[in-house]
Amino acid sequence: MSVYLEERLENMSSPNGGDKIENLYNASFKTKQVFCLECAFCWATVCKRAMKAVLLADSKVELFSTDAPERGNVDVVSDEAYYTDSCKCLIENVACIGCGNVIGYHVQMPCKPCLSSCNNGHFWMYNRWAVLAVERLNSQGNEVMLWEDIPEEHCDNGYGMFTEECVR
Repeated sequence: MSVYLEERLENMSSPNGGDKIENLYNASFKTKQVFCLECAFCWATVCKRAMKAVLLADSKVELFSTDAPERGNVDVVSDEAYYTDSCKCLIENVACIGCGNVIGYHVQMPCKPCLSSCNNGHFWMYNRWAVLAVERLNSQGNEVMLWEDIPEEHCDNGYGMFTEECVR
């Protein structure tokens, strides 16, 4: 997370700033479906907690986003970050470790306009054409999981996903 973002979040949760962190993220994101993503090139699992999203700078561009890529299966391509053409976010390409294909990007430092606009707080983006998406089921295996029901990142290891879900 960038220093700018860390400072902003720290100020928002300070006693003087009140607990405004929830205000960063629109409540409508809580009803979004959760998806598991596989690399479209080699079928490696690249994310178990993604949601459909649109690019903040161009809402015609559809993506998947997450707060936590699948560790060990996705990584940044190089140390060369670059600025986008549509805004001033600093981004770096990410690739599937299984096959090496670029499948999206990581927002290393969001620009002020993107950070202050309605966003879901996710900084890992997957190109729709580079991943295969499957709806993630809840722990009972009978309904599609919604974002408000997903475990915290450090508690969400994907265990408890039914075998049928993995092979459907």
